[in-house]
Amino acid sequence: MSYGRAVSKRSIGVNASQLALIHVAKKELGLDDEDYRSILELYGGVSSAKFLTLEGFERVMEHLARLGFQSSNTANRQPKYRPYRDADGAPYPAQLKMIEQQFEQLGFFEAERRQGLCRRIIKKAWPQTRAEANKVFEALKSMIARNYQRQ
Repeated sequence: MSYGRAVSKRSIGVNASQLALIHVAKKELGLDDEDYRSILELYGGVSSAKFLTLEGFERVMEHLARLGFQSSNTANRQPKYRPYRDADGAPYPAQLKMIEQQFEQLGFFEAERRQGLCRRIIKKAWPQTRAEANKVFEALKSMIARNYQRQ
């Protein structure tokens, strides 16, 4: 049983990140406190940003955007790292090319020797997935490093 009036999502206040966004906009636009408060009252209907509703927040942000504020929304940014790739997919041609080059560097020119080493590492004659290709690549890299240490 509910006492009191129903609260719509629009009347719920802003969260901390939205509040921070308004303060960032204020700083970037160089608004003094008087101008900032008048924008809040005119477009949000409140004297302080912490009392804004979602609807008021949207109106204030639209006005700040008209004044020149551009949000650096993280949803539109490109990731700084490569997105996760499926390790079960087929090996990349570049992986297979590097494996071939490493075999040649070690002097493994015969298919039997190459397949034998792959069988020892991944229990298959040749890598079928990216993860298997990576295992073979890393094993060959270690073998090459050991050969250079011996010389």
